[in-house]
Amino acid sequence: MATSKQKVLIYRLGSLGDTVIVLPVFHKIREAYPDAEITLLTNKPIVNKAAPLESILGSSGYFFDRVLSYPIGTRDPEVLLSLLKEIRALKIDVLVYLAGVRTLKTIVKTKITVFRDWCFFKAAGVKKTIGFPKIRQDYELSVDAETGEFEWEAKRLARRVKALGPIPLSDDNYWNFKFCDRELETANTMLKPISGLPIFAASIGTKSQACDWEEDNWLNLLRRLTPALPGFQLVMVGGPDEFERSERCIAAWGGAGINLCGKTSPRVSALILKQARTFLGHDSGPMHLAAAVGTACTAVFSARALPRQWYPRGDYHKIIFHQTDCAGCALETCIVEKKKCILSITVNEVESAVLELLGKGTKNKYKL
Repeated sequence: MATSKQKVLIYRLGSLGDTVIVLPVFHKIREAYPDAEITLLTNKPIVNKAAPLESILGSSGYFFDRVLSYPIGTRDPEVLLSLLKEIRALKIDVLVYLAGVRTLKTIVKTKITVFRDWCFFKAAGVKKTIGFPKIRQDYELSVDAETGEFEWEAKRLARRVKALGPIPLSDDNYWNFKFCDRELETANTMLKPISGLPIFAASIGTKSQACDWEEDNWLNLLRRLTPALPGFQLVMVGGPDEFERSERCIAAWGGAGINLCGKTSPRVSALILKQARTFLGHDSGPMHLAAAVGTACTAVFSARALPRQWYPRGDYHKIIFHQTDCAGCALETCIVEKKKCILSITVNEVESAVLELLGKGTKNKYKL
């Protein structure tokens, strides 16, 4: 008599960077439940440029088999009841809770929010849960005893699901997107006009004003880098709303390149970034994509998050982060302090970082 497949539900919110940083956990879940039917519960993007989580993980059936989504932050009883009924109908055996827990006004309020989620999933008939916060370090950002720096988000999430087994975050296989042949073909077609030439990839978009190093800085930087990198083709990636700004970047570079903003999916963008000698950009989703496929990054960070928490995967990058007295503010828009953290970063500083990175020829790509 055939036994029914286990039913696993993964709860994860967020967009591009939030998804890439948790990729090793998705691999571990499939490794722990190889024959399970996996459902992904996520949010509908509230920002137009935020890619839906399933478009990053692909549709091959490896990371998940179906998706349930709901408007983030909803308090509509009808929406929540309908969602609860959908989950109950799936008869979930195991829930893997990957919500990015953040301390609210107090840790007590944060714990209440997490407990509310636990009650919701229990009411939906979930039999077993993995990943719910248990210790203080699960609820708030803490110093990592091994590094003496703030705990990396990928490590924090891997620690929360240790019941699934150890996750070697330095193992390339745990960062593999499981690309398909069609995606490889599309990426190669996109890059055909500059085939065989060295690629300098960049993305200067950002979802928040507080993280924007601003256009004049990027244009001045690219003008200065052009003569130092003869023959390099600038490839701009990002959302459709970044197309015009990226056109000005290519003009500043001298016109040698292509603008793919709004023309590729996140997964195809990852394959394009994989072929680049280096990546330049903000702390952003494209930065995490580039790092995940092994491309060394020069990344300009604001101090709205504390250092290391949202750094890209790998130790071969040039991270430019200026610690200020207001670091960790989590602001989306910075008016009072006038973005003094990120705007204190100079063009000279970023130029030196890019040239040093390319001079070392750092590369750490994995095979597909």
